[in-house]
Amino acid sequence: MKIAIRIKEGKISLKFSEGEEAFISFGIDREKKVIVVSTTYVPENHRGKGIAGMLSEKLVEFADENGYKIYPLCSYTQKFLERKRPDLIAGRE
Repeated sequence: MKIAIRIKEGKISLKFSEGEEAFISFGIDREKKVIVVSTTYVPENHRGKGIAGMLSEKLVEFADENGYKIYPLCSYTQKFLERKRPDLIAGRE
């Protein structure tokens, strides 16, 4: 199954066939080279399928490609980064 995850300014998202959307919303401080993640959301009927993790992987890829650190206000993103990429957490230099 191919999954199309889109990155647009301020949002990484995945649309489901029934019209629902999972997403990570964020802002970018280009001067400080930091992505500030505010929300990770997955519709209830799609939770527990690894979708938030896939979106988070895309966020990490985007951060790596652009030389950004990540400042997670979202608890899911915080835990994800602590487990997988603590080096990307802003303020831990």
